[in-house]
Amino acid sequence: MYVFDCNLGSVTLMARRKPLMDDEALVRAGQVLADPAAPSLDLAREYAALAAEYRKQQRKLHKTLTISDSYQARLKDTMKLLEDTTAKYRQLKEVALPICMYCKKVRADNNYWQKLETYFGTHADIMFSHGICPDCIETACSHMGISRDRLKLPETPPAARRVKGPADDAAVVEMRTLHSRAVTDGNPLAPELEQIISRYAKLQSRFTKTMSISDGYQSQLMDFKARLEIVARTDLLTGLANRWEIMARLESEQSRTKRYGTTFSLLICDLDYFKEINDTFGHCAGDKMLKAIADLLRSALRSEDFCGRWGGEEFLIMLPETGREQASLVAEKLLSAVRDIRVPWEEQVISVTMSAGVGEFRQGMSLDQCIKLVDDALYTAKNSGRDRYLLAA
Repeated sequence: MYVFDCNLGSVTLMARRKPLMDDEALVRAGQVLADPAAPSLDLAREYAALAAEYRKQQRKLHKTLTISDSYQARLKDTMKLLEDTTAKYRQLKEVALPICMYCKKVRADNNYWQKLETYFGTHADIMFSHGICPDCIETACSHMGISRDRLKLPETPPAARRVKGPADDAAVVEMRTLHSRAVTDGNPLAPELEQIISRYAKLQSRFTKTMSISDGYQSQLMDFKARLEIVARTDLLTGLANRWEIMARLESEQSRTKRYGTTFSLLICDLDYFKEINDTFGHCAGDKMLKAIADLLRSALRSEDFCGRWGGEEFLIMLPETGREQASLVAEKLLSAVRDIRVPWEEQVISVTMSAGVGEFRQGMSLDQCIKLVDDALYTAKNSGRDRYLLAA
């Protein structure tokens, strides 16, 4: 039996599956139905319907088992990595502080390491996600405007769904009623009917268990996908969108602008003399300043605006349905807020200023052209004394 895996794009041979045609109950049902001396037509018709339902249920079971095999094959390597990571984790526990690499918070509660080990056990993908703690997943989605539906991150795991068991199955109830009537009438097919009911109930039970396991695998895979997508689209230090995500959002906004005849503006901002902060106080101080600036930009903008880390100490801001005059007001507000930032560092206080280029996307213009105009305006502003913004031509 061959199964095509759409995600892996490969054909997998499920050699251990027993062919449907070899099932003993179906073979016996065929023999009974083929016997001209079999029971009355009405009972034979009901027996045939039961055999057909049995065959249908068995096909569903085989299909589910092959899907389950596919999930197990995907998770096999991940679980091996999990075992290796757990072993390394126990060594790391002796020398490392419990720090989330996304929010940088240190956890000091006594049972944190036990919780972390449990979390590793249920989230094998932790080794791929740079150690993002669960609390930061929702925050990252919110900052980037990513909906849980888009990431297919379930509110409750599918494993929590109740799958119908044999006792709830309508076909089993009908078959047991038919069997009782056959026993009462002294029908010779009663033992055969009891056998097929028993086999059907066992298949239904296995199907229920397999569906529950399959739901658990799907929940883990969806959570794994969500984490990988967040890591791929965000800047780990600031939590803002990275350049790849910025370009995707710009292309989307350009398409929307052309469709509805609207406009949007861009700001490219650059911290002034940022290298001096790194050289004077060290790169950790520079990282702390970048995080403070990112938090400021995020809180100062509207929910529909978009901000990302363009590169180094540069940030790109997109203002949908905003002309250059309104964008200039936003730039002035942001520059003023940056001047007021004070970042404490080793009993000292660090401050910084910012320069910006401002431009409006116009119909017929490409994204590259718009970005270049705004970038040129930024460097003109920096060459003109810094701590100011300049409108693109």
